[in-house]
Amino acid sequence: MSARALAPSGAKLAAELALVLAAALAGGAVLAALGAPAGWLSGAMIGVAALAAGGRAAPLPNVLRQLAIVAAGVGMGSGMTPAALHTLARYPASLALMAVALVAMTGASYCVLARTKGFSRATALYSAVPGALSYVFIVAAPAGADMPRLAVIQIFRIFVLMALVPLVARVGIGTAVVHYATDPVAWTAGLVAVAWLLGAALEARGVSSGMLYSAIVVSGLAHGLGLAPGRIAIPLQIAAQVLVGGWIGTRFIGFDWGLLHRTLIAAATSFLAAFAAAASFAWLAAWLVNVPFAEALIAFAPGGLEAMTLMAFALGLDPLFVGSHHLARFFIISLALPLVARWLAASGSHASPIVQGLNNRTPQA
Repeated sequence: MSARALAPSGAKLAAELALVLAAALAGGAVLAALGAPAGWLSGAMIGVAALAAGGRAAPLPNVLRQLAIVAAGVGMGSGMTPAALHTLARYPASLALMAVALVAMTGASYCVLARTKGFSRATALYSAVPGALSYVFIVAAPAGADMPRLAVIQIFRIFVLMALVPLVARVGIGTAVVHYATDPVAWTAGLVAVAWLLGAALEARGVSSGMLYSAIVVSGLAHGLGLAPGRIAIPLQIAAQVLVGGWIGTRFIGFDWGLLHRTLIAAATSFLAAFAAAASFAWLAAWLVNVPFAEALIAFAPGGLEAMTLMAFALGLDPLFVGSHHLARFFIISLALPLVARWLAASGSHASPIVQGLNNRTPQA
């Protein structure tokens, strides 16, 4: 009787998991085919969120969540090649401005969101961080951030940015494809295995997001020292993004969709605040290092490394200048977010002074 009772339950869980993964893959494939920025990641999230809205989504098993985090971290670390690190040294003045601009962009967006009803301090802060989308999602979840609101703010910023920046830059768009050397699958599997073991050890010692940090460090060292030749293979990048997007999509289970309109208003106003700060520092950097304003604007824009580098190629601008600044911003975010997470935890409250005492009505999946 026990075995018979367990069999339907196991079959049901398998069917639910297959449905979630299918929704994630389908959503990612659609947006990627449309050329959307971070299409596989954001599309997977939207696909599973739509499934959750219909009451059909189920949480991912912990092992898949860990695999997604480790694979995403290995992919992030693969950008730290010797050539990329060497490029960072070519623009010291504008890179210094980037560090200040990052604080200004995050602060401007945070000031808007922290005064918006329903946004805790953690949700406002992680929503305000520009770029490093997968990393922010993974770090924000255990910090108590409201993931559906955070996802709306971050995804909205990326889509609007991709539409707005070319208009502001006033440069004709062409087409281009970026080619990277890729690591052998065996190398990637080895990095994932080492990072997983190290991450498990860190989390056993109470290190929050140990899986992600270990993956970035292990992959970054391997690529920075030239031991691994390039990026992880495209199919593996896609799989990691689909898993991360699907996991974030499950955070919409039980989401109060009646709040979506107010979240979009907050997304628009916080984006404008961050973009105004970015444009101001881009103008200063263009004057300081004598580069075109369009180039500086894309380098300082609050978007992701891959999306902004691809845009630089498409607009006929210097991808090294753009990529080095977004890589530097990722380094800064990677170093700063753990410290910020500890500060939030030590403060004893995730609520902003404006929304202190308001209950977060979104259940955590």
